[in-house]
Amino acid sequence: MADHDLIKLRLSLMGRPVRNYTFNKTVISVGRDPGADVYVDNPGVSRDHFRLERLENGEYQVVDLGSANGTFVNDQMVNAAPVHNNDVVRFGKYTLWVGYEADRRAVSREEAAAAAAGTAGHTVVLSRTEIGNILEKERKNATTPPEGFPKVVPISTPVPVQGQTQGPLLAQALAPVSTSYWPSLVIGFVLGTVFGSCVVWLLLRG
Repeated sequence: MADHDLIKLRLSLMGRPVRNYTFNKTVISVGRDPGADVYVDNPGVSRDHFRLERLENGEYQVVDLGSANGTFVNDQMVNAAPVHNNDVVRFGKYTLWVGYEADRRAVSREEAAAAAAGTAGHTVVLSRTEIGNILEKERKNATTPPEGFPKVVPISTPVPVQGQTQGPLLAQALAPVSTSYWPSLVIGFVLGTVFGSCVVWLLLRG
């Protein structure tokens, strides 16, 4: 099987490039006929000068069509001869450089089809939604500390800085005690009073 499927032609007039062509067809016509694939308007070129025919190996051969001035491949007159990469076909005052190349667009289509079928090295094609979900998980994992690592708790109470007022901290210290603590305070006061009275009575008796 050929490793190329495109033929590239560079038409020159007496060594000066005129036009470049790229074909992917079985037969390419060259001549003075306006309908030719490579049209050359010059009296030294026959109306149907020659054609390029694709061979089984993917390369082409030149077939002269009875031209008046003949067709030459690498300066050798031929009736039919294969042309290889970098060969030069001369007809009249014109030359046609020949090059072969793989169709990269076709290769891309084959790779895309293989990937869709799961045969291109187990390639996985992800949708935009799936890619977004993966990125979101990565972002969350980057901001969540690992298990066993102490979590950082933000400090809600501002830390006083030298030179700043202590008003907020003083206001919190003098804030009224919650009503849930009053029963405990009353019981503690009563017990302290009784204990103090007993101590004073024992001292007076002694």
